[in-house]
Amino acid sequence: MRGLVVLGLTGCLLLGACDLFRGQDASERARLRIEGATDSTLTLVTSTNFLLQRTAVLDESGTPRRDTLLVYFLEADTLQISLPYSREFDIRLRERFFARLYPGVAGVWMRVWIDDRLRYDTRPEETLPLLQFVYYRVKGTPPYNEVF
Repeated sequence: MRGLVVLGLTGCLLLGACDLFRGQDASERARLRIEGATDSTLTLVTSTNFLLQRTAVLDESGTPRRDTLLVYFLEADTLQISLPYSREFDIRLRERFFARLYPGVAGVWMRVWIDDRLRYDTRPEETLPLLQFVYYRVKGTPPYNEVF
């Protein structure tokens, strides 16, 4: 009887372990929406499988002034898209998402939601060389998103 209780407790722990290690507020999906009044084909790069390295940029006295974020893709998709474009990404495994768009024309609007929270919303009036969004979560810390 004691063995059955131990086996039952072990099974309960194993079934709940994923949420326990990920945390209650772990992100599950990223939704990307791109709109604009252009019939040009645009280049979009997306990834949910990449590594990150932050590096501080110091001034002459050694005081941190800003930092840089290096993204190393393990997998990425480069697509030629037409507008409007919408896609949802499963980010449960790694809790990261990267999107880079080369609009080439003015008035292209890119928005990104993590779960149901809008995290990136830009509608440039002028032509920008790129629109970029990086979201990542380091276990045990609040989620980050970087806008470039």
